[in-house]
Amino acid sequence: MTTSRLSDCLRAGDHIVIGQATAEPVGLVAELFELAPRIGTIEAFCGLSLNPAWEADVPDALQVSTYCGLGTVRHLVACGRARVMPCSLSQLSSLIASRRLQADVVLLQVAPADADGYHSLGCTLDYVWDAVQAARVVAVEVNPNLPVTRGGARLHSSRVIVARESDTPLLESPPEVPGEVQRQIARRVAQLVPDGATVQLGIGGLAVAIAHALKGHRKLKIRSGMVGDWFAELLDSGAIDTESPEACLASLAVGSRSLYQSLSRDGILGFAAPSQLVVPIAGSPLMAINSAIEVDLSGQVNAEILGQRYVGAVGGQTDYFRAARRSDGGLAIVALPASTAGDAKSRIVARCTHVTSPQSDVDIIVTEHGVADIRATTLHERKLMLAELAHARHRDKLIESTSQ
Repeated sequence: MTTSRLSDCLRAGDHIVIGQATAEPVGLVAELFELAPRIGTIEAFCGLSLNPAWEADVPDALQVSTYCGLGTVRHLVACGRARVMPCSLSQLSSLIASRRLQADVVLLQVAPADADGYHSLGCTLDYVWDAVQAARVVAVEVNPNLPVTRGGARLHSSRVIVARESDTPLLESPPEVPGEVQRQIARRVAQLVPDGATVQLGIGGLAVAIAHALKGHRKLKIRSGMVGDWFAELLDSGAIDTESPEACLASLAVGSRSLYQSLSRDGILGFAAPSQLVVPIAGSPLMAINSAIEVDLSGQVNAEILGQRYVGAVGGQTDYFRAARRSDGGLAIVALPASTAGDAKSRIVARCTHVTSPQSDVDIIVTEHGVADIRATTLHERKLMLAELAHARHRDKLIESTSQ
């Protein structure tokens, strides 16, 4: 194991891809912050981060880009210090593989190497693995706190140019406690999911509520870009299929220490590239369940922009919705509260100002006020159906807009 020699490997103008969530090497990122002003302008691509360093003083020499407005990177996006590339996760892998999105250097956190010299990637297997294949330099932070997990990719130590050791606790994102509105929505969503289905969920309070509502189901399989602590809850409840090989796969686990400690090489949850997760499982309908900032009366979905701020992501929403369509009996489901806190503003709107998923990709929309199945409906029919999902304070105005 060598000590970090990052300064010997970086060049002005380099494009650096940094691991997400627990794959982000906190020590190497701190070193990058120190080195950038001395080296010159460096481009850094950072996705979902839990690292508070991005909310502090990021050097001007570090030009940051991202695909999302999530986690601690949201601060940089809000203040104009990070440029947003609104790409789906499948697009990111393709862009990196084709060198359209450059990856000269990769910064990654990994588990200690095994007897054969292979490092587990722990809780993440995403576009950064594509960057590893393309990079001139792979720099890793080896952390024994990162679990060795079941996954289709391992990094051999011979591929590593720069390495440092770390015993830093893994970055955590404790699960949100869902409110009553989220629980009402979750109960409606759970009624749409049959036993034996494949479920895609994300993270956040609504995902937690939906998982809780699914605890009485059986033989559920998981295909999800992100999983949170809800996975362990579903597993403990007996809802998860523990017999079928590869029943549960994800690209990213984001949650508490207890979630990370529950993962293992022989565990039920394995990790796979995003492209593998959107291949439907025969005989198991894919229920792609995603939330949104707003939905309009035609069924278009905005999951990215709130007012003038980029706060969300395309993520895997479009990929999973289309995979659900390829799945026999699958459903593309959008679940969201009907209005903002205090019912001040409707989240069912006449027209989205920004569209993440088009109306043709959505099957069902759920709020606490009902369920709208917009398949095989005319535009006028779905406008009336979706207006009924709004809070009563906003419903009449929306219904009135359908006649214009």
